[in-house]
Amino acid sequence: MSNEGLQSLYNDAVRLEKSGQSADAKRLYEKILQEDSNFYLAYQNLGVIHAKENDHIRATQFFSHAVKIHPDFKNCYNIAVSFFRMKELDKATHFLKQALKFEKKFVLAHLLLAQIYQSQENDEKTEVYLTNVVKIDPNHKTALGGLAMFYYERNRYPESLKMLERYLLLYPGNSQLRLIQSDILAKQGNYKASASLLTEMATQDAGFVSFNQTLEKAWNEEDSLAQASLNRIQGSAKKKLKEFKAKLELSRENPEEFSPPDPQEAMDLSLLYLFNGNPEKAMQYLVFAQKMKENTET
Repeated sequence: MSNEGLQSLYNDAVRLEKSGQSADAKRLYEKILQEDSNFYLAYQNLGVIHAKENDHIRATQFFSHAVKIHPDFKNCYNIAVSFFRMKELDKATHFLKQALKFEKKFVLAHLLLAQIYQSQENDEKTEVYLTNVVKIDPNHKTALGGLAMFYYERNRYPESLKMLERYLLLYPGNSQLRLIQSDILAKQGNYKASASLLTEMATQDAGFVSFNQTLEKAWNEEDSLAQASLNRIQGSAKKKLKEFKAKLELSRENPEEFSPPDPQEAMDLSLLYLFNGNPEKAMQYLVFAQKMKENTET
């Protein structure tokens, strides 16, 4: 078949693929490869179709052919994603770095590397690749949210607050990140600003009032880095709240051994209750924290 004939067949396959007729598109791509085994775009598109069908084993086979014939950042990234989906992280990392050799400012490769290194608890490289994204795109939603939570979990509060402020200025309305912002303000001793923010959220933000119900709705897949951090924090909050309740139960038997929480502990309890969907209790401890702080300043 002539080059013009193959190109025409390829164009037909692409139209079928875009119209959702994947099976027919596959047949045409395979027919092209029978005529020309070096037609890398057919391998590439077959890989994409199989990846969309979650058949990543077959997808990597087709992407491998595409990479060998025509190595570029797109084919390297495609195969990396399929290896990532199969949890073959070393292979995914290899091809992501290959993609960056072709296009060093390819944001998606930096983000996926950050996600991989985060899963491997490699803090240094997680930070490097998230920071790379912010350097390439200072307003990148996923990277700003990911860095904000990365710093927060490591008690690097000034850096976290800076990223949160940038994120919320560009993408307002995320109750969970505003909650983290208020916690950082409290940890830095700015109880007034923290309490003001929490009070505003509790009275005005419907999503804040029904906090647990909005957990899934608050995030898109693109925010998976920050969401993973918040899921860990929520799990930790449940454990800490359980410990506090046990301590409270014991205090009823031995009240002389129980000391009331200080302002920071009260703020922590307020946040714990919020993360566990109890805004009424949260506000009680918030008011308590404010009063304790005022008493210590007079």
